Amino acid sequence: MEISWIARAAACIACALFAAGAVTDLRGRTVPNAIPLALLALFAVHAASDPAGPGGFPWVHLAVGAALLAAGFALWWTGKFGAGDAKLAAAAGLWAGPADLAMFLFGLGACALALAAFSLLPLERTRRMRAELPFAVAIAPPALAVTIPRALS
Repeated sequence: MEISWIARAAACIACALFAAGAVTDLRGRTVPNAIPLALLALFAVHAASDPAGPGGFPWVHLAVGAALLAAGFALWWTGKFGAGDAKLAAAAGLWAGPADLAMFLFGLGACALALAAFSLLPLERTRRMRAELPFAVAIAPPALAVTIPRALS
């Protein structure tokens, strides 16, 4: 069954929002709350307009997002993660769902490793970045890898 144009448009807008989250975190070390909230609303539109569902029941996707939100806030509580990053990762998990969660988490780990390696380069700009890594830059690529196929299907 063909995916509706509304679901496709919601996925396209979600791609733009993931990219915007990375850019705002890179520039100002914050992810505005409006971005994860808009991603949540767009997922609801996507799930409601796609008759086959987003790769499973929407409640399962909500459970994945809630689990990533809990893990992100546990990391935030210890000072290892930003709250905006936790919310963006939860929104990405919501879009990934159980079917694409392993791919998302593997991509997140690879991008986080690349970001950490980049921050260790002996340059002045990377030295300033070490104190607060813009982790949304590591969240956005695997989130896009999950969301772009939905936008193009």
